[in-house]
Amino acid sequence: MPDSPHATVVCLPTLADIESYERKEDRVWKLLRAGYPRFVRNALVTRAAQEAARRLGRSGELFPLVSEASARRLAEHAGAPLTSADRVGDWCLVTTPAGEAALRLAKMVQHTGTLISSRQAEGWLDGAAPIDGAAALASIRAALSPFLTGVAAADILVPTSGMNAVDAGIAAVDAVQRPRGRTAWIQLGWLYVDSTRLFEKARDAQHHFVADVRDLASVQRLLASGTIAGVFTEVPNNPQLETADLPALRALCDKHGAKLLLDPSSVGLASVDVLPFADIVVSSLTKYAGSEGDVMAGMIAIHPSRADAAELLAIARRRLEPLHALDVAVLATQIGRMAEVTHRLSTTAAEIARRLAAHPSVARVRTADQGPTGEAYRRLLRPGAGAGALITLELRGEMRRAYDRLAVAKGPSFGLRYTLAAPFLWLAHFEEVTNEEGRARIRAAGLDPDLLRISVGLEPVEDIWSAFEAALAK
Repeated sequence: MPDSPHATVVCLPTLADIESYERKEDRVWKLLRAGYPRFVRNALVTRAAQEAARRLGRSGELFPLVSEASARRLAEHAGAPLTSADRVGDWCLVTTPAGEAALRLAKMVQHTGTLISSRQAEGWLDGAAPIDGAAALASIRAALSPFLTGVAAADILVPTSGMNAVDAGIAAVDAVQRPRGRTAWIQLGWLYVDSTRLFEKARDAQHHFVADVRDLASVQRLLASGTIAGVFTEVPNNPQLETADLPALRALCDKHGAKLLLDPSSVGLASVDVLPFADIVVSSLTKYAGSEGDVMAGMIAIHPSRADAAELLAIARRRLEPLHALDVAVLATQIGRMAEVTHRLSTTAAEIARRLAAHPSVARVRTADQGPTGEAYRRLLRPGAGAGALITLELRGEMRRAYDRLAVAKGPSFGLRYTLAAPFLWLAHFEEVTNEEGRARIRAAGLDPDLLRISVGLEPVEDIWSAFEAALAK
């Protein structure tokens, strides 16, 4: 794991630990100091909130957020009454009474990535002078520009997280399309859980879920209603690692006046070129770009030649929360290696996937470039690119035994320089996987509730393989 107080990964060594983590039991939570920042409040962030509350004489549930504007918007959306909202340095401390409303607000903060970062908290606690992140931001944009051909560098937006980019992209499309009577969205395929929650929690927008990314006939029927604002799909989706036929989907959106929002986070911007088919591209930079696992960031870019591009860009720019200068400085030191890291991860993952597919304890292996949508994915590949770091693994035997024995880091996130494993649905859909009705719904969607999602790292192939051989042994 990253030897850093700013780590974006937490290790949960056994399935029992995951159960305790999801149930918020002290056995696990008292040990956590860092983790994926939208799910685990870093110890530095907690300290900053408590110290600010002490100085201000505030009490209640504490939310150290990146701006007052976001705080008030999310509180209004969650129906959470704010008892105070104080500017603290370059952030805002919000307090609200304990209870269900506070829990709803916490979820909206998670979905939109608006908590302050650990570095921002540390800087405030230390009384550090503000730094100018302009040069570092320019270097990040320069590193991203080759993967976003045609987008002006200044128009590549870098928010606090991939989910903040998603939130800004959805909001931009909504603002442009709503006056045209278009308020509904199509979710094509299984999306990252927080993206789905943003649609589910929209107060006045219908959300259509088309489960199979190949089912463009259903997409066309929905688009023909004339009420669809946009279509959102991941390229490929996670954890199925399946990819829609983007040229055909683009043509449908053009025919029916819908915007197309694409997210290639699963394989990274250096793997696939999706901008030619998109109105908006959003992506996490926490993965592949921030491969050390110690910084969270996102990216949003608008296709400059599509209808409403200028308006979409202006709205997204206003809506998002920019990455803090301290995090910009760290990301700038890592993002230049993104293409090399992505290529090496893809190469190693392909070899591990090949070996796993031949193992008698493995029922199924999924990678982005194989399976029923493999050709759709391969058509998007950049020269020399591969399928990214992710492998989805379905086992013949008990997942708990294999997971507990697997000697790699185990927790959420991917696209990092070290191997990670996670029973993805146990983390993203815990309530469903722990009851038979929920497990049946997951199976109906074509997924094994006990699948393992593997993010292959940069360790030597034989080191990674020996860990899996030991875990899968009879």
